[in-house]
Amino acid sequence: MFKKAIGVWIIILSMILSVIHVHAVDTQSSSEEAAGEICDENESEDVKSECKVPILVYHNIMDNYCTSQSSVQISPKEFETHMLSLDQAGYHTITFQQYNDYVTRGQELPDNPIILTFDDGYSSNYEYAYPVLKKYNMKATIFVLTGRMGAVDEVTYPHFTWEEAREMQQSGVIDIQSHSDLHPDMTKVEIGRAQLELRRSRYLIRKELQKPCEVFAYPYGLYNSDLQELAEKAGYKIQVIVGDQGVNTRKEGLKQLKRLTAFGGTSGEELLAMIEENMQ
Repeated sequence: MFKKAIGVWIIILSMILSVIHVHAVDTQSSSEEAAGEICDENESEDVKSECKVPILVYHNIMDNYCTSQSSVQISPKEFETHMLSLDQAGYHTITFQQYNDYVTRGQELPDNPIILTFDDGYSSNYEYAYPVLKKYNMKATIFVLTGRMGAVDEVTYPHFTWEEAREMQQSGVIDIQSHSDLHPDMTKVEIGRAQLELRRSRYLIRKELQKPCEVFAYPYGLYNSDLQELAEKAGYKIQVIVGDQGVNTRKEGLKQLKRLTAFGGTSGEELLAMIEENMQ
């Protein structure tokens, strides 16, 4: 009888120890899972802060251009090849407003974000680039010279009109922003002229297109700290240069965004390789 009682107690004790062990394992497993979730969240924040955003710059689009001007010229066929290559490589075009929201508020960006830009506001942007961008569901920003809107005479290449700018802006495909009024080297003009270039172009874009104008691309990509301060006081939240080296990250802010020139005469593969090289 005594041996039978001891046997029962041994069985009961074994069951209790088993329950304790299972509970301990479950607790440890839950702790590890919670720690994993926290690490994932922290990793996500690190990835966000290290997001690299390339910005491409194009100018005029035309056939039979002089190869010595390939930094500011590209053929319609070459341009579409570039867009197709970006699309197939998984790049997603974003706007400067999206980038601003990412930098200032941490709003998420799509995978492989990229910004497309055009300088000067040439008619070829409306004739060739605009339809291609619509075809591939891509977005771009055109930095216009407000003093040359619709100009045909006394300019190297024709510029699109306010009416065409309005059409592109309203489509949601193109965002119009400022490249100054008359494209001077702003590092060499008097402060009054610099203020005029910044403020007049912003005023005209807001007036003609009924939209905010908060991004400024420096003519020739030339700037200094005084101009940066003037641009900020004039109401520009984002300032863009050229640089032709590197990409943009959140920690660098919004006052000196770098752009990479998309050269004419380069294949889609060469464009992708150039972007990848600058992402390193």
